[in-house]
Amino acid sequence: MINTRDHVLRDPAHLRLILGSLLLAYLMALLPWGGLLLNLQPDWLLLVLLHWWLREPWRVGQGAAFAGGLLMDLAQTGVLGVHALAYSVVAWATLRLRVRLLSFSPLGQVLQILPLLLLARLLATGAALMSGGGIPSWTYFLGGLTDVLAWIPITLLLHHFDLTRSNPRS
Repeated sequence: MINTRDHVLRDPAHLRLILGSLLLAYLMALLPWGGLLLNLQPDWLLLVLLHWWLREPWRVGQGAAFAGGLLMDLAQTGVLGVHALAYSVVAWATLRLRVRLLSFSPLGQVLQILPLLLLARLLATGAALMSGGGIPSWTYFLGGLTDVLAWIPITLLLHHFDLTRSNPRS
């Protein structure tokens, strides 16, 4: 099990790790998904941002949420600002719940993070509807479940790279 609280208070993460993970997540979102996979794909960038909002809130905050959301809007050629709004609200909620979320292991965080991930999808859908977009299929909201399934490996992998960097002997 990861002792998140002790590590969070000790060593800040390298900026290269933060930027590299965000870039990789964005590139994963740019992969040519199609059909059912398009709706079921995890929101890679939001998941990595969630990890860094919990781990490094003073480096990756609401500005990163807004910028990442705009990049996702550009990538998906939708209405500009839909993801930016959703990511910003989820960032605010995550930063408000940060202490509570850090008291759980990554597996225990799943039930705490699922409502945040579904909130992001609902906000994006609502904003798109208000700007004249169509209603997505019901499988779009199943993507929230794949988000949760992807949360555990993503956060464990980022913890591993972060711990390896700060503890070179292990």
